[in-house]
Amino acid sequence: MVSDENSDGVSTVIGYERELKEITEAVERSGSGAPSHIAIVAEPMSGRTTFVTEIRRLYGDRVHYISLNFVIRKSDLPDVSCMNEDIILIDNCQFLTTRVIGGFEVLDTFLRTQITSKKIFITTWNTHNWKYLSSVMNIDAYFPTIVALNRMDTPLIKQLIMTRHKTGEIRFADEGTAERSMFFSVIHRSVPLPFIKTEISVPWIKLNFTVMLHKLPRKKRVQISLEDIIFEKINRIAQGNPGVAILLWDRSLKDNAISLSAITENAYSISLDSNESFILSIVLSMGSRHAKDLSVIAGSEMNIERVLYRLVQQGLIREDAGYYRIEPFALGPVTDYLKKTRRLW
Repeated sequence: MVSDENSDGVSTVIGYERELKEITEAVERSGSGAPSHIAIVAEPMSGRTTFVTEIRRLYGDRVHYISLNFVIRKSDLPDVSCMNEDIILIDNCQFLTTRVIGGFEVLDTFLRTQITSKKIFITTWNTHNWKYLSSVMNIDAYFPTIVALNRMDTPLIKQLIMTRHKTGEIRFADEGTAERSMFFSVIHRSVPLPFIKTEISVPWIKLNFTVMLHKLPRKKRVQISLEDIIFEKINRIAQGNPGVAILLWDRSLKDNAISLSAITENAYSISLDSNESFILSIVLSMGSRHAKDLSVIAGSEMNIERVLYRLVQQGLIREDAGYYRIEPFALGPVTDYLKKTRRLW
């Protein structure tokens, strides 16, 4: 998701315009009654940071922004009653919990503060952590407005990436061929659940007839843009995640030229034991965790150093100054593996 200001100072959001409208409508409703608290739920690298930046731009001085960058204690919770702003925007709320005994105390305190306050709370959550909390403590009940930043289809990914370049700046080189895996793509439709004001993203198989027809004998072949085939490949590998798609584009682009052969897919053969799968699911659902936090969650019976070493060795996570996060190009394969092994809620 990209947000660019035009000459009038108005920001244009690509890909999540409907979701942004939900936010603004919820804020407007709050002005005429009880606060309509908002939860923004998103996968890692799905554009949440840019989306939050746009909300801050829209509401300016009305917003008090707080970013949680590590697991916090109750004493670290801010006193919102002392804040002059009427919108409290809290980013990375997955850091309000931890999967240990008593790990919900901070979240419980935060939610009590929220429901007794007259201010509007806009919160952001890692989608996997949110699904876990929805299952174990029905956190949905605290947020009348839940906005999911779902995966993007190929035309949006193309628009998102090309907006970063000037017209005519990119050359699409005719090198490489369309793969069979590009004959279909997975698109994501928002489906409303009956009786509740919640939508879920449902994967849907879409046959790419234009790519199929492009592979016909020359006399029967139809013309399809080379750049569309290139973006289809990028989005298939990225699995609709805009952040991963941008990284793949940047890695494949050489001297403002890109081709099918330049777009390569990382191969992952994931084989984990139960401890490794558990820690991997924690890292995925938290976005980033320090080794000390992971050690507390693991407990004394788990050799956390060995587990982290194994996950780094397989290219599934990366370490930076003691913090561990999912390797960007492993995001899709890791998510698929953990769903298959029922580690994700």
